[in-house]
Amino acid sequence: MEEILKYIQDFGFMTVFAGAGLYFLFKFALLKYQQMERGMLEQNVADPKKHGFFQKVDFILRYKLPEIELRFKGQPCQGRTTLFRDMLKIKFEAWKRNIAAVCAVDYQNLSKADIRQAFTEAMLNLVSEYESTWEQNGIPKLVVEKFHKWHDNHAQMFLEAIESITGGTCFSSPREIMNAILEMNAMMLLLTILDAEKTLGDLNGELSGMEYKTYKLL
Repeated sequence: MEEILKYIQDFGFMTVFAGAGLYFLFKFALLKYQQMERGMLEQNVADPKKHGFFQKVDFILRYKLPEIELRFKGQPCQGRTTLFRDMLKIKFEAWKRNIAAVCAVDYQNLSKADIRQAFTEAMLNLVSEYESTWEQNGIPKLVVEKFHKWHDNHAQMFLEAIESITGGTCFSSPREIMNAILEMNAMMLLLTILDAEKTLGDLNGELSGMEYKTYKLL
């Protein structure tokens, strides 16, 4: 109180009053901005159909895959690179379709068990779909087997994460649960790229002589 009276004495009542008004106006404006910012952020992730997973898939398909170049024994290898890009293009397109189908339902009325079942079935459908398309497109069986050697542990961890998210209490509303699982899907995209690269890097002389499209694999 004494400090306020001193300010009034030194600078005058109207100056102090105006300054205090500006201060509280600034604090009010900052609070309203923070509320608006939070509201906009929540709105951006409120709808699972607009989750960043879908933007990440599109970015990888349009920009990342075309620029990745695999090397074999220190030299660019067009055959392995084409195989790598085709495998992931097929898988990621199927991935996007299956997850989009889950997000298109009226999830607000789904139970945790319903959401768990929906995503689990989507993952099983995804594997069946991309493996069938790989076979139709001539992806060597050896490459598929090696891919699963690297990838199956990550896939199992992913399914366990779905169990944890839908079985725990950290995420309560259907929207939160859906978005949490979509975050795990986004992480799995990156692991899948790394697993595919390890697959083709692990196959040293085992691909020698095989053909894929117009390429003789080294």
